Amino acid sequence: MSAPTAASAPAAVRRAASRWQFWILLLGLGLVVALVTQLIETGDSETYGTENTDLDGYAALSTVLEDHGLEIQRTYSAQAARELMVREPDAGVVVLLRGFLPEDRFTEELAAEWEDGREVLWISEQTWLLTEVLDGEVSAGPRLPAGPAGTEETVEAGTGCEHPAAQTAESLRASGGSLHTGSGCFPVGEDAFVLSETSHGLMFTAPEAFTNQNITEQGNAALALGLLGAGTGSADADSVIWYTPSGADTVGADQWGSPLDYLPGWFWPLLWWLLLCAAVALLAAGRRYGPVVSEPVPVVVPAAEATVGRGRLYQRANAVAETAEVLRSAHLLRLSRLLRLGRGAEAGQIAEAAARTTGEDASVVAEPARVSTHDDLVTFAQTLAGLEDKVTRAVRMQRSSE
Repeated sequence: MSAPTAASAPAAVRRAASRWQFWILLLGLGLVVALVTQLIETGDSETYGTENTDLDGYAALSTVLEDHGLEIQRTYSAQAARELMVREPDAGVVVLLRGFLPEDRFTEELAAEWEDGREVLWISEQTWLLTEVLDGEVSAGPRLPAGPAGTEETVEAGTGCEHPAAQTAESLRASGGSLHTGSGCFPVGEDAFVLSETSHGLMFTAPEAFTNQNITEQGNAALALGLLGAGTGSADADSVIWYTPSGADTVGADQWGSPLDYLPGWFWPLLWWLLLCAAVALLAAGRRYGPVVSEPVPVVVPAAEATVGRGRLYQRANAVAETAEVLRSAHLLRLSRLLRLGRGAEAGQIAEAAARTTGEDASVVAEPARVSTHDDLVTFAQTLAGLEDKVTRAVRMQRSSE
């Protein structure tokens, strides 16, 4: 059976791997480094994180509060926040909304705690989340004004502001939104405020004011200390419950959460779009290129063209061993013709006759060569060519002497 000339799937994979091995290794190394970096990294990188030292973190505010003896207890579960509220009845509660809403039952519990005198502060720049929490009690207002260059403008507390922390701060400078609540502090436009009191607690819609980048602007620091420090419950309060709703609130206590529940909203549209693109690509790749072209037979193909084409097929398939066997067979035919052994001579007979003629070892053509790389193939071809040249010269000398 003749050796196949078409590349099999494993051969194609090996050829592609050998061609792109440097870039594959580089990509793998980059992935390993990124994974190790993520595993080693222990710092807080969450936006508005109390230990995040980047520009969008609250590490500076957290440090100042801790210096004043106020402990910040972070939690991402409504159940954990509920347990902390039971253990520490004087602690204030800060709810930072960043995409997830707390469960309805916990929201009602916070409203009841606010009515009983516990300080509850809701922080979010996404005012639509706050409107969802308040169930239509308020509506989203305009954003804080910005100057011609995009820099934030200073907003005064306003004459109708009654909250002590806002009165102490006097002004605010940061980006954010507002809520239409009728009354409050830091007015934006008509009947819209950045800080306002509702039935569920205080609503603050400019969390950028407390970041490491903006905490020193205008009265931002005084407002933060007033809302999170002096204004967090009674004088005996020494901690703040910092609750950030997450996907953990969508899972019950006795059931596992599905990973699909934590996917962002854009994942499924993107997945369907990629599937559609893949289907179109498959149709485009599998389409017919036109009707079959008929040619008169027999078709005359030059021998050189056929040889070059077959060689390119072997090269494309990375068929090194098969190529070596083809070269050996061709040299055996030519040596048999030179030594006048006939077409039926076996490889061993041809090798013995060549050795007697040249006086050198001709075992290279006696058995199939063990060639595995392109360098081996080149060396084998050169050895065969050298043996054939020696046999040709020896035969010519014998015939000339005869």
